[in-house]
Order: sequence, then C-alpha cells, then structure tokens
Amino acid sequence: MCYDLSEMSAYTVQGNPGYDKLTITNRELFERLTWFTHVRWAFGLFCLLVLLASWYGFGVRFHHINQPPSLAPAVHVILVLFLYNAVFTFLNPVLRARQHITRRLIVPIALAQIGCDLAAISVLIHFTGGVENPFIILILVPLAIVSELLPQSLAYATAAAAAVLLNALAWGEQQRWLAHVHIALSSGTPLQSAGLFADWRHVLTLTAALTVTIFAMVFVTTTIAARLRWHEDRLQKTYDALHSADESKSFFMRRAEHEMRAPLAAIHSLLSTLSENLSLEQMETISRVQRRTTALMALVKDLRRYSQFRTPDRIFEVQQFKLDAIINNTVNLFRPQAQQQGLTLTASVQPVQMEGNEEMLRELVTNLVSNALQYTPAGGKIEVTLRQDGETADLAVADTGIGISPEKRERIFEEFYRTPQAKTVFQDGTGLGLAIVSRIVQIHHGDIDVRENPAGGTVFSVRLPLKHQAEKVKL
Repeated sequence: MCYDLSEMSAYTVQGNPGYDKLTITNRELFERLTWFTHVRWAFGLFCLLVLLASWYGFGVRFHHINQPPSLAPAVHVILVLFLYNAVFTFLNPVLRARQHITRRLIVPIALAQIGCDLAAISVLIHFTGGVENPFIILILVPLAIVSELLPQSLAYATAAAAAVLLNALAWGEQQRWLAHVHIALSSGTPLQSAGLFADWRHVLTLTAALTVTIFAMVFVTTTIAARLRWHEDRLQKTYDALHSADESKSFFMRRAEHEMRAPLAAIHSLLSTLSENLSLEQMETISRVQRRTTALMALVKDLRRYSQFRTPDRIFEVQQFKLDAIINNTVNLFRPQAQQQGLTLTASVQPVQMEGNEEMLRELVTNLVSNALQYTPAGGKIEVTLRQDGETADLAVADTGIGISPEKRERIFEEFYRTPQAKTVFQDGTGLGLAIVSRIVQIHHGDIDVRENPAGGTVFSVRLPLKHQAEKVKL
C-alpha cells in the first residue's frame, strides 16, 4: 500500500480530496452538520419523553372535536423525525467516504435538514394543541442553529419560512381551515387555555411576538456567526500563508541539497587526491578541510531526508514488518562502535509485528541509537527496550550520557537546534537528526517523549500504533 504524505495534516481527512479542498470555514460547516444530527437525536428523544410524561404522568390528552384522545399522531411525527435524521446521519459518512463533499452540496444538505425540522416541529405543534401549547416556542430551536450553518441571506430566508409556517398554522386553526387539536385532562376537563386558538387577538399577539422573536434571534445569531466566519477566514489565510512558507522551505531544502551534493562530493574526492605526497602540516590542513566537508555532506544528506518527509506529495509505502528485528539488527550494527568507545550497548526486545514504513522506522531507531552513542562518554551504558502494550509498541532508548536540561527538552526536536552541552561534546552535528525522528513519529501517528534517566543521562520513549491509521495526524 502507498500513502500520500499530504494526508498527514491536522486538517486533512484521508482519501477525501473534495473535503481537503474545502476552506477551514466550510470544513467546520460540514462538521457542524454532523453535530446537528446528534442534537436532533437528543431533541427528538426529549420531545418523546415530554409527550409520554404528559400523557401518562399528568393525564394530558390531545383530541379533535367529537373524536377520542390520541397520542399516536404526535408520536408518529417524532418517529418521522428519527427516520429522516437517520438518513442524514448515514449520509454524512457516505459523502465523506465517497469523496462527494463540495461547497455546493453542504448548503443544500443544511437547508434540507432545517426544512425537515421546521415542517416536523410545525406538525408536532399542530397535533399537540397549536397556539394553546406553550411548547410552540420549539419552532425557535432549528433557527438557533441555522445561523451557524448558513450564510446570512439564507438564514433570513429560513426565518421567513418559519414565520410563514407559524402564521399558517395559527391562523389556519383560527379560521377553521385546519382542525384544531384540543388539550384537556384525562378527566375531560379542558385546560384553562382552551378556546384561545379561536381568539384572533390572542393569535395575533402570539404570532406577532414569535415572528419578531424569530427575526430578532436570527439577526443576533447571524451577526455573531458572521464575526466568527470573519475570524475563520483570517485563520484560513494565515494557514495558507504558513503552508506556503513551509512548501517554500521544503523546496529550498530539496534544491539546496541537489545543488550542493555533487560539488561537495567532487571537493571531497579532490582533497583525498591532494593528500598524497604532502608534508605533515599540509596533510593536517587538508584533513581538517575534509572533516568540515564530511560534516557539510552529512548536513546535505539530512536536509534531503527531512525535506522528503515535509514534501506534501511524498509517497511512502506501508508494510507489515517485525519492529524487534529492526532493533536487533541496528543494535548489532552499532555494537562494534560501542565497544570501541568503551560503551555497553544492550537490547531487551519483545516480538512486535506492526504496520508502517520499514525504512523510516529503521532510520528512527538508527538516529536514536547513534545519538546515544555520540553523547555518552566512555564507561557509559545504552539500553534499548521494546515492549508491546495493547495496540501500541513502546520503544525506549536510555543512555547514561551528558543528559538534557529540563528547559532544553522542549526544543530538541526543532530543526537545527542543538543544546550547548551537545555542541561541546560534538561540534559537527547537523541538528536535524531528532527533527527527522519527530517527523517519522508524526507520520506514524505516534508520540515521542524525552525524560531524565534516573541513572543519569536521557531516555527517549516512542509509542507507535501497531496498525496503520489512515484518518488524521496531529502536527
């Protein structure tokens, strides 16, 4: 399997190019649609519980003239609400999975949901007493959310539609165009508000008050939402600028590596040729130049690797492999060097099978072990451990080296950063090794931590999921 590194973004949903092209504002809009369906489940359940409590607990009855009381019509409306909400709940992940998310589709879906809600609430109000039902204010619920989901013009259009539905319901019952559902107690006693539906003054007062409230609420909420969208647009522009700067930096790294690699290799080769038949002093000078050239070539190499991991269109292959085999091979590779430096290098690993990029994980282990060797004085000890903890692999590289002060630990994964202690021990480091390690961990959706070794020195701990996760990565 091959995966695009452009998927590794805090704002990128894997395998959804249509979603990826949306702005932050529109992505947030789509996420709010999903949240809206969750709210609707709770709203429908609340209405159902209130109806059942009123009917069975307080003896409230709903009936037409000369007809027996019935709770069924109101319950049927709520069941219809649950039905269409199930459709919308199913639709969101389907659109995401099939890559059909576009700006032109998000707004119609939002309008469809709000339209269904207004219709369902209007019918529910009608079957539970119309203007005599104090819960008529439920018509405001979808309008409180509409301002978050739609542009200002559509929000006002929806408010107008809600006002039309409300007035049509109230005046339709008042004029007897709609059969009014009366509210009474189980004993047959009408509630005090009975007959208000026919009083034109009550209907006029109620509809006028609710109509003004509808537009006032939409005005306030759309004003606040417009301000939030303005800030989201600024955030989008800032994100785009940072993304562009990161692209430029990665391009510069790749171009610099390409332009410097060949000349440096040629210089190094020429220096090796010139070192023949020279005096001791001249050879020492050339030797120093060679060391500097070698350090510069190492920097170019690290720049190339780091820029590869930062390239948005970079593809890497995901395989199944044994992480314990990588660690054992790496430790065996470095053990002769450790012995030459007078160090003890040990490994305690459990068998761990995982998914990821084998080459990257090998580089991660190599960088951590070589760092430990580089900054541990003679007589020290380096221990590499690997354990499986549920669905994660826990890798730790502990050394008894120079250590890292607490105030410097937060910066060691920055590009080109090296602690003063590290510069004292080894002057030619590039400062990119741990940045590469951190990036590899991010790509594999893991975590890396550095802490003080109780025995002196430093412990680097890496937690990696055993299964490749294709949803999100946190940068």
